[in-house]
Amino acid sequence: VDPPPYSSRYLRLYGIAPTLIREVILTHCHADHDAGTFQKILEEHRVTLMTTPVIFQSFLRKYSAISGFSKNFLQKLFIFRPVTIGEPIPAHGGKLNFFYSLHSIPCLGLEVFCKG
Repeated sequence: VDPPPYSSRYLRLYGIAPTLIREVILTHCHADHDAGTFQKILEEHRVTLMTTPVIFQSFLRKYSAISGFSKNFLQKLFIFRPVTIGEPIPAHGGKLNFFYSLHSIPCLGLEVFCKG
């Protein structure tokens, strides 16, 4: 969830292959939450990005403007897995339930249910 910048470097430092993390949940588009996601997409390619379509479009607009890459180019670097508010998603034997939380911009919260 919202990997911080340089998280791949820190994982490698502790002997963990960053490619083990194949899915990223993006909660909102403030730099302290999305910069590491963008960095992971550029470094690792083809990770799955889970967020709502609204947050996804904000992410594309922001990083297209910052990087100079087109939105179409950016979309080819990862897999977008849209989430729907209030609709649980199966994930690795558990379930993820997303909801909007109170913030100045659209922001996700989530509940994680394991084995039940």
